[in-house]
Amino acid sequence: MRALAILILLGCVLAAPLGPLARDAHAQDATATARARDLFTRGVAAYEAGRLDEAADLLSQADAIIPSPALAYNLGRVNERMGRVEEAVRYYRRYLHDAAPEDAERAVVEGRITALAELERRHRDAVMTMPPSTDEMTAEAQRFFERGVAMFRRRRYDAALAAFTAAYRFAPLPEVIYNLAVASERTEHLGDAVDYYREYLRARPDDPDRANIERTIRELTARGRAH
Repeated sequence: MRALAILILLGCVLAAPLGPLARDAHAQDATATARARDLFTRGVAAYEAGRLDEAADLLSQADAIIPSPALAYNLGRVNERMGRVEEAVRYYRRYLHDAAPEDAERAVVEGRITALAELERRHRDAVMTMPPSTDEMTAEAQRFFERGVAMFRRRRYDAALAAFTAAYRFAPLPEVIYNLAVASERTEHLGDAVDYYREYLRARPDDPDRANIERTIRELTARGRAH
């Protein structure tokens, strides 16, 4: 699972919190420690099964009994996958404060916080308004991308779709694909929207809004079948 791979890189794979829990056991009542372990184990199982709401609840209960930096990180990751921006950022910042990780690990977590800030801006603007962070965006593609954003803001969704389509021909980058998905959705091209959302997730499998995008895909697919 990709999420677990990230946790391993940080040295905080979901099994890792057992270390901090064990080290702090001498200061905790044995019954409380056993309860925290049980909640943690069940939270891991729920996470691995994709039951993110349940995982967040169980890990939160474990953290309330015996807080640890590793649990804070894991709660940040779960909330990120659920698209809960504020909660994810809060837990990530707590992790950085309490764990004082080395520079490489700190850079990874700070990068996730930055990505969540961009997600919050995306929710506000509906489309990605920042230019793609790559040199692959040609001047022509940039011009069409910016025109598409301008047309979308003016609610001229057909014009926005045409502009993003032109940008895609020059540079089929994730940001362009996402905006194509949103513009296709707004213009009731439901099949195209589903295809673009799926293409976007293939390009950006770790998008913090993945859960919401997958839910949108299911809803659009159901609407398409109803028609």
